[in-house]
Amino acid sequence: MNKLFINYQLISFLILVFTVASCSTGYNSYKKGDYYKACVDAVDMLKSNPKNEKAQFVLSKTYPLAQQQALREIDNALLQNDQNNYETIVLQYERLNLMADNIYKCPKALEIIPRPTEYRAQLTDARQKAAAQVYEIANKTLNVGTLDQARIAYQQFKKVNEYVPGYKNVLSLIDESRFQGTMRIVVEKPRTSLSYQLSADFFSTNLMAEITNAFKNKMIRFYNYSEATNINTIKPHQYLVLNFEDYSIGNVRETKNTIDMKRDSVKVGSATLQGKKVDVYNTVTAKYHTFRREIKSTGVLSVRIYDNQNQLIQQQNFGGEYVWFTTWSSFNGDERALTKEQVEACNKNAQTPPNNQNMFVEFTKPIYKQAYSYIKSYYNKY
Repeated sequence: MNKLFINYQLISFLILVFTVASCSTGYNSYKKGDYYKACVDAVDMLKSNPKNEKAQFVLSKTYPLAQQQALREIDNALLQNDQNNYETIVLQYERLNLMADNIYKCPKALEIIPRPTEYRAQLTDARQKAAAQVYEIANKTLNVGTLDQARIAYQQFKKVNEYVPGYKNVLSLIDESRFQGTMRIVVEKPRTSLSYQLSADFFSTNLMAEITNAFKNKMIRFYNYSEATNINTIKPHQYLVLNFEDYSIGNVRETKNTIDMKRDSVKVGSATLQGKKVDVYNTVTAKYHTFRREIKSTGVLSVRIYDNQNQLIQQQNFGGEYVWFTTWSSFNGDERALTKEQVEACNKNAQTPPNNQNMFVEFTKPIYKQAYSYIKSYYNKY
């Protein structure tokens, strides 16, 4: 039974190896008619295993077929003569040259295909014509004048530069289409009272830095108020206004709680009884007072988004709150009626509260996350 099980495992393993080998030699691609991939895979296998007979067979069969297939695609593209047919022609010449390069770099493959054909001049010519085609299309796309079309034009101009680096004025057009395709938002300086302006600016600067980082791979640009000195140059699409409104700093509330403390059998002195000195025990009491001082700060951040015609597009308010507190204790009466912890608490003083600037910063912290999520979600659609 064990022997049969081992043989079954061996057979399964050999089937797996054969399947993997068939894939790596390009045999499956050959059977599916993907001669280019089959040829490339076969050469890759022969580089690592020149004696692989299946790879030798696949290469001998697929290179001529892949070559014929590519040349047929080129002829068909020339007959179509559409506005982007040279993109197809470039792709096929690149494949033909890549197959030739791979074969020349593999001694065993070169034995099987001694003279793979290269199409260097044809590829150079096709790239020039493809660049001209795409350049014309990209210019028309850019001239539509919309954000979406400018983004398409940007990708097209980059493709032109890949075909022929520095073609005509393509580098400047890449910059122009990137600018035209970038959603530009001016973040206005927060408006709040002068005493809290520094903290409000700090909040806005940090928020915009994080938002900018979130969109660094998208065509969205945020300009702060110091960068937006020349609106005609920026040509913003939108304005983002962050204002702290309806805020209150330093509302104080104090509370007091009193507990009656009592402890029995506490030595309170001594006395002479029948000529003998004895300890005197009694009940001691005290009033234990606990105090709590709270300083509360609250505020609302208004987030408003306007278009470049000063029309309100979106508005949302976010509230925040921060409560600072300190506690201290005192007592009246006999200290011995208190616990050890209560005595220690009575020896501590009330803490000094933070200044109003710090109170302002603290209540904005919960607002920060809400505002970030809201702004990011809104601009994700662009």
